[in-house]
Amino acid sequence: MTEQLTVRRVIDAPAASIFAALANPELQAELDGSEMLQGAIDPMPLTAVGEMFAMEMYQPAIGEYVMENTVFVFEQDRRIGWIPNRAGMEPRGTRWSWELDAVTDDRTALTQVYDWSRVTDPEFRRAAGFPRVKEEQIVHTMRKLARHLGVPIED
Repeated sequence: MTEQLTVRRVIDAPAASIFAALANPELQAELDGSEMLQGAIDPMPLTAVGEMFAMEMYQPAIGEYVMENTVFVFEQDRRIGWIPNRAGMEPRGTRWSWELDAVTDDRTALTQVYDWSRVTDPEFRRAAGFPRVKEEQIVHTMRKLARHLGVPIED
């Protein structure tokens, strides 16, 4: 059984521009294709592994809640990723990461990996119904990112 979802698209923008948007928690709700993210509690741009940022979230089945995210990978203009967990709880094992590979100076292959392979609690796995976010929602996020940057995206 697959325990991660990987989506790749090419965006007509430099890796630095894409990375700057991804590392900015204030933009996350605007770019979110799942429509779960509502707003940033911590709006400062991310700069290093270990940093935390919190997001206001909403799901119809759960209601409003806060998700705390810890950066686990940060390579300027190349890779960024975080481990989410509900406020006051231990991380459950999901990870979100972005990989940026320059195709040319003005084109970047962008890959998002949604990984739930580290989720070990069978009850949580069953209740969460992985994957919680579908491929179409990730593609929608990438399209919103391209629109934010004012550039085209290759499907």
